[in-house]
Amino acid sequence: MTNMRSLHTALVGYMQDKAQWPQPPEGLWEAEDQGPFEDWWIATLTPYGGTEVAWQCPTLRRLSRTQPEEEQHRMHYEPTPFDERTMTPYRWATQPWLVEIGDIHGRGAHILFPDGSIRVMDDIVPPRR
Repeated sequence: MTNMRSLHTALVGYMQDKAQWPQPPEGLWEAEDQGPFEDWWIATLTPYGGTEVAWQCPTLRRLSRTQPEEEQHRMHYEPTPFDERTMTPYRWATQPWLVEIGDIHGRGAHILFPDGSIRVMDDIVPPRR
Protein backbone atom coordinates (compact mmCIF):
# COMPACT_ATOMS: atom_id res chain seq x y z
CA MET A 1 0.00 0.00 0.00
CA THR A 2 2.93 2.32 0.59
CA ASN A 3 3.85 2.11 -3.09
CA MET A 4 0.30 2.98 -4.13
CA ARG A 5 0.37 6.00 -1.80
CA SER A 6 3.65 7.09 -3.40
CA LEU A 7 2.03 6.79 -6.82
CA HIS A 8 -0.95 8.82 -5.60
CA THR A 9 1.44 11.58 -4.54
CA ALA A 10 3.21 11.37 -7.90
CA LEU A 11 -0.07 11.54 -9.82
CA VAL A 12 -1.27 14.54 -7.79
CA GLY A 13 2.09 16.27 -8.35
CA TYR A 14 1.93 15.62 -12.07
CA MET A 15 -1.64 16.92 -12.29
CA GLN A 16 -0.76 20.07 -10.32
CA ASP A 17 2.14 20.67 -12.69
CA LYS A 18 0.42 19.83 -15.99
CA ALA A 19 -3.26 20.50 -15.10
CA GLN A 20 -4.35 17.12 -16.49
CA TRP A 21 -4.12 13.37 -15.96
CA PRO A 22 -1.06 11.85 -17.68
CA GLN A 23 -1.96 11.26 -21.34
CA PRO A 24 0.02 8.37 -22.86
CA PRO A 25 0.65 8.58 -26.61
CA GLU A 26 -2.01 7.15 -28.88
CA GLY A 27 -2.08 3.35 -28.98
CA LEU A 28 -0.10 2.60 -25.81
CA TRP A 29 -3.24 1.60 -23.85
CA GLU A 30 -4.10 -1.10 -26.40
CA ALA A 31 -0.61 -2.24 -27.43
CA GLU A 32 0.06 -5.95 -27.15
CA ASP A 33 3.62 -5.32 -25.96
CA GLN A 34 3.25 -3.57 -22.60
CA GLY A 35 6.93 -2.53 -22.45
CA PRO A 36 6.48 0.91 -24.07
CA PHE A 37 3.34 1.52 -21.96
CA GLU A 38 5.21 0.69 -18.76
CA ASP A 39 8.26 2.71 -19.84
CA TRP A 40 6.09 5.75 -20.54
CA TRP A 41 4.29 5.67 -17.16
CA ILE A 42 7.49 5.10 -15.21
CA ALA A 43 9.36 7.90 -17.05
CA THR A 44 6.41 10.28 -16.71
CA LEU A 45 5.95 9.86 -12.96
CA THR A 46 9.58 9.35 -11.86
CA PRO A 47 10.18 13.13 -11.46
CA TYR A 48 7.24 13.15 -9.01
CA GLY A 49 8.34 10.09 -7.01
CA GLY A 50 6.61 7.42 -9.14
CA THR A 51 9.77 5.41 -9.75
CA GLU A 52 9.86 1.88 -11.16
CA VAL A 53 10.10 0.50 -7.61
CA ALA A 54 6.92 2.37 -6.63
CA TRP A 55 5.07 0.67 -9.50
CA GLN A 56 5.90 -2.77 -8.10
CA CYS A 57 4.10 -4.53 -5.27
CA PRO A 58 6.83 -6.02 -3.05
CA THR A 59 4.86 -9.26 -2.62
CA LEU A 60 4.29 -9.70 -6.35
CA ARG A 61 7.90 -8.76 -7.12
CA ARG A 62 9.08 -11.48 -4.72
CA LEU A 63 6.71 -14.06 -6.21
CA SER A 64 7.57 -13.16 -9.81
CA ARG A 65 11.24 -14.02 -9.35
CA THR A 66 10.27 -17.62 -10.13
CA GLN A 67 8.55 -16.69 -13.44
CA PRO A 68 10.29 -16.49 -16.80
CA GLU A 69 11.42 -12.93 -17.53
CA GLU A 70 8.97 -12.50 -20.43
CA GLU A 71 6.04 -13.09 -18.03
CA GLN A 72 7.17 -10.50 -15.50
CA HIS A 73 5.52 -7.09 -15.31
CA ARG A 74 7.39 -3.90 -14.42
CA MET A 75 4.12 -2.27 -13.33
CA HIS A 76 1.89 -4.10 -10.89
CA TYR A 77 -0.77 -1.36 -10.84
CA GLU A 78 -2.97 -0.53 -13.83
CA PRO A 79 -3.79 3.18 -14.21
CA THR A 80 -7.26 4.27 -15.26
CA PRO A 81 -7.44 6.21 -18.54
CA PHE A 82 -8.99 9.65 -18.12
CA ASP A 83 -9.42 12.48 -20.60
CA GLU A 84 -7.29 15.61 -20.48
CA ARG A 85 -9.81 17.74 -18.53
CA THR A 86 -8.31 19.00 -15.30
CA MET A 87 -11.00 17.76 -12.91
CA THR A 88 -12.02 14.48 -14.57
CA PRO A 89 -9.85 12.27 -12.30
CA TYR A 90 -11.54 13.84 -9.26
CA ARG A 91 -15.07 13.85 -10.65
CA TRP A 92 -16.14 10.47 -9.26
CA ALA A 93 -14.93 9.61 -5.75
CA THR A 94 -15.34 5.88 -6.40
CA GLN A 95 -13.56 5.78 -9.78
CA PRO A 96 -10.19 4.11 -9.12
CA TRP A 97 -6.97 5.74 -10.20
CA LEU A 98 -4.97 2.50 -9.96
CA VAL A 99 -5.90 -1.17 -9.62
CA GLU A 100 -3.45 -3.88 -8.65
CA ILE A 101 -3.02 -6.47 -11.41
CA GLY A 102 -3.93 -9.51 -9.32
CA ASP A 103 -5.23 -10.91 -6.07
CA ILE A 104 -1.97 -11.87 -4.43
CA HIS A 105 -2.92 -10.77 -0.93
CA GLY A 106 -5.96 -13.04 -0.70
CA ARG A 107 -8.69 -10.39 -0.34
CA GLY A 108 -8.82 -9.05 -3.87
CA ALA A 109 -6.76 -6.47 -5.69
CA HIS A 110 -5.75 -3.25 -3.95
CA ILE A 111 -7.49 -0.20 -5.43
CA LEU A 112 -6.33 3.43 -5.15
CA PHE A 113 -9.00 6.15 -5.09
CA PRO A 114 -8.81 9.90 -5.83
CA ASP A 115 -8.66 10.83 -2.14
CA GLY A 116 -5.58 8.62 -1.66
CA SER A 117 -7.47 5.88 0.16
CA ILE A 118 -6.73 2.26 -0.69
CA ARG A 119 -9.25 -0.53 -0.35
CA VAL A 120 -9.28 -4.17 -1.33
CA MET A 121 -11.76 -5.53 -3.86
CA ASP A 122 -13.41 -7.88 -1.32
CA ASP A 123 -14.39 -4.86 0.81
CA ILE A 124 -16.01 -3.20 -2.19
CA VAL A 125 -17.62 -6.24 -3.80
CA PRO A 126 -17.89 -9.06 -1.25
CA PRO A 127 -17.05 -12.46 -2.73
CA ARG A 128 -19.91 -14.84 -3.51
CA ARG A 129 -20.31 -17.70 -1.14
